[in-house]
Amino acid sequence: MKKIFLNGPGFTLIELIVVMAIMSILATIGVYSFNAYLPRHRQLAAARVVAGDLSKARIRAIKQKTDQNFHLNMNTYTIGDGTVTFIDRDFARDFDWNDLRIQTAREPTFNMNGTIDNISTITIMCGDSDPLEITMTITGNIKIR
Repeated sequence: MKKIFLNGPGFTLIELIVVMAIMSILATIGVYSFNAYLPRHRQLAAARVVAGDLSKARIRAIKQKTDQNFHLNMNTYTIGDGTVTFIDRDFARDFDWNDLRIQTAREPTFNMNGTIDNISTITIMCGDSDPLEITMTITGNIKIR
């Protein structure tokens, strides 16, 4: 076997190829693991965005002294007082996340005194991940579970 020398003893070509093959296998496993993690990451990020938007709606209702309504249409939602739309969120358009699904039984309304009417649980699903739920209390507390 011919040795590759760099100021002293070196490695054979076969040794370099074996190391490259092992590195390629490890990189492939890492990419697969990362791709399996992405739906759960998107789902958690979407839940945080929705919870943040709900908190903003509550604050706006108190500040503007007008009720703010959450309206879900398929996988997009808007928040506003009926005449002015405060938040218009579409995850496919805003973040290029086409695999998110958002569901709720009722659409909450944030009152000017900080309370919430039509309290509901908002469910967010993505891929095969377990659904995340955003829960609300009448006093305006919003939690992700």
